[in-house]
Amino acid sequence: MKNKLIATLAAIPFAVAGVFNASVTNAVPIIQFDDQSVDGGLIKYDGEGGSLIGENFKLDIILGIDTPDNNRIELNCEDCVLNFETGANISESPYIFALGGSVTIEGTVKDDLNNTIASGTLVSGSFTEDIIGFASNFNALFSAAGINNVNADISSFFGFKTTEFTFAQTSIALGDDNVDFEKDGGFTAKITNVDFDNIPISTVTEKVPEPSTLLGLGLVTAGLINVSRRQSKKSS
Repeated sequence: MKNKLIATLAAIPFAVAGVFNASVTNAVPIIQFDDQSVDGGLIKYDGEGGSLIGENFKLDIILGIDTPDNNRIELNCEDCVLNFETGANISESPYIFALGGSVTIEGTVKDDLNNTIASGTLVSGSFTEDIIGFASNFNALFSAAGINNVNADISSFFGFKTTEFTFAQTSIALGDDNVDFEKDGGFTAKITNVDFDNIPISTVTEKVPEPSTLLGLGLVTAGLINVSRRQSKKSS
C-alpha cells in the first residue's frame, strides 16, 4: 500500500465552508504563500464533465516558517495569483477528476527595499493521482495528491538547495454565502482565504520509511477540498 500523509478535518471555531488541505505529522520548514490583506478568486466545476478549477486566488506575501535562512521574513508578492486545474471529470457519483492538470502561482516577489527577488512563474506542479470525493446535500469533499517546484530564487532566499516541494497544511477557505451549487452537480464559490504552504520533498521523505513505494516522486501527499453546498436560488 502506498504511503500517504493524510489530513484530518476537525471542528473549527469560526465560519469556514471549504478547505483544500494536506498535512504532515511533524514540524518542517515551510515557504508559505498567503493572502494577508487581499481576497479573491473562484473554485468551480461546470457539472458537465469538465475539470475542478481554482481560478485567480489572490496572494500578497511570502513567509518563511522554520526555514534555514530568513526565518519569519516576509516578502511582498505583487499581482500574485494561484491557479489550479485537475484533469477532466470521470464520475459524479462519487466525484472523480483525472490526475494531471496543473498548479501554478504567477507574480513578482520583492523585499522590503523593493528589490525584485523573483518574477514570473513562482510555483508550478501537477496532480499525481486522480482527485476523488463525495457529495451530499450539504457538502462535497475531495482528496488529491501532487508535487510542485518553487522558483529557485525564492527557494534560495529561504536557504533551500532544492526547488522540489509539495504543498502541506494548505487551506483554501470560502464562506457559506459565497457558494452556488447547481442541480447538475456543478458549483462556483468565492475564495475568502488562501494559505499555500510548501515543504521541500527531501525534508519529508526523511520521515517516511518506505520511499520506494512513492512512485519515484519522492512524496505523495493527500489534500482535501471541502465545499459547502446550498441549493441555487435561481428558478428552475
